[in-house]
Amino acid sequence: MNIVGINQIPGMLSWTHDSSSALVANGKIVAAAEEERFSRLRHHRGYPHQSSAFCLTQGKINLKDVDYIGVPYNPYAFLKHPNLRLESIARNLFNMAACWHYARRMRKEAGARTIFVPHHVAHAASAFYGSGFEKANILTVDGSGETESFAFFVGDSNGIRRVWDIPLSGFFSGGKWRSIGLIYTSVTSLLNLGVNGEGKTMGLASYGKPEYDFSDILNIQSHTNYRIDRRRLLERYGHLQRKESESLTQEHKNLAASLQHALERSIVNLAHEAFQYNGIKNFCLAGGVTLNCNTNSEILKQDFCDALFIQPAANDGGIALGAALEVAARKGEPATDALENAYLGPEFSNEAIEAVLSGAKVKYHKEDTIAQAAARLINEGKIVAWFQGRMEMGPRALGNRSILADPSVLGMDEKINTFVKHRESWRPFAPSVIEEAAPTYFEGVEKASKKSPYMLHTFYVKEEYSSAFPAITHVDGSSRIQTVRRDQNERYYDLLKALEAINGHPMVLNTSFNDKGEPIVCTPQDALRCFFATGMDALAIGDFIVEKSS
Repeated sequence: MNIVGINQIPGMLSWTHDSSSALVANGKIVAAAEEERFSRLRHHRGYPHQSSAFCLTQGKINLKDVDYIGVPYNPYAFLKHPNLRLESIARNLFNMAACWHYARRMRKEAGARTIFVPHHVAHAASAFYGSGFEKANILTVDGSGETESFAFFVGDSNGIRRVWDIPLSGFFSGGKWRSIGLIYTSVTSLLNLGVNGEGKTMGLASYGKPEYDFSDILNIQSHTNYRIDRRRLLERYGHLQRKESESLTQEHKNLAASLQHALERSIVNLAHEAFQYNGIKNFCLAGGVTLNCNTNSEILKQDFCDALFIQPAANDGGIALGAALEVAARKGEPATDALENAYLGPEFSNEAIEAVLSGAKVKYHKEDTIAQAAARLINEGKIVAWFQGRMEMGPRALGNRSILADPSVLGMDEKINTFVKHRESWRPFAPSVIEEAAPTYFEGVEKASKKSPYMLHTFYVKEEYSSAFPAITHVDGSSRIQTVRRDQNERYYDLLKALEAINGHPMVLNTSFNDKGEPIVCTPQDALRCFFATGMDALAIGDFIVEKSS
């Protein structure tokens, strides 16, 4: 049975961000990718034409071979939590008609039945069916589903069951003011850190102290006892609005720290309430808010949590996969294999790569052992672009579309921020480290489910290494690590082992292969454009090395 997931359909009044597609065949994940990687428009909105075509090609099928189409949107959800504002009613009715028309057209053109999966159910499925857990508590937290920004589910052999949620707004209110994710977005906007800059706010929080009161802005004790009101943010802290030309002050940093503290306490409380409900100590997380690594790690530290899994595309880029997985489960073919890696996108042969290099008239040479060649360049202090295998799913580069450097070099982080990423100098970088060595360098790694293969946990650098790796150690001593096993990514693992043979440490600074404001590279052409437009020194692409002249 072939099931395609897409998180956008034509005709709706508002497009969801992070358009994507996925293919699940006979209970196995075949492919998944975000549309932005193909269109080159970051957080692409609109129908995922190119990513859906890729998924079909990867599965060696065409549209008429598809049995079901899973769409992570429930056009009837507003009937459960109705908003009686006229504009809300009109939008919901229009979208309901668009969904009906799309399902009818797909049935006629492809013979496929369309199944609409609620937004937060798709988030939950994307995490639970990849976790490998027999049963788990599932928390989904984001800016907005159809009618909520938080939901709690239980997953087991019978599937996924919603237990409770927190609605976005009341009957007559507008603006989604009761949204956990949009409070974080609002502070990001107040600090003028840019659209989709919530990750900057999390990084900035480490420079401040939680001195501002968020008790009536974001303060969740339980799903029935909470204060979530982003309207109060401007009332209370509008005077901290940062102008574009203004430098970040300590007050700005303290505001970010206060927000982060409020979020961590709130989500930990919701996780604890879930544990109290059923005593289950396995947790799955999904939704854009769960890209917040510090909050994830706060849950992991708790005694009521034995294991925690966050899927790599926890944001809306992963709900197409979640919709497909949920449909597969409903139709008797649940995915039972744990998601061991995120390499579900396109890949390119050496022949295809060499054709691009030759066509671009760049100087290159072939290496017998590309991992060792790249390791030597990194050890020499070079900034190396690394383009290998199938592209990662999700917003983190995980060793196939990455920029790599030596984490022990003082100032390397500022150099990459300034000359490669063209972003704020204080932004932190993450390390990749072989899984078996991670506990040597970082506190608390052992408790993480599957360690930390998707760069979605934060751990503290051990005291004896606190000054050894300045380029990946944040101001508070933390680091957002990626652990790597050979069976997950053999070539990347070999590179880390090659570095260990050279300098004694199987670790590398790893950041996404892209420039400011653009998606992670997808094709060899994308890789060449980004490489020559930025301050990288070398490109390891397939078995080939491209170096810039000194």
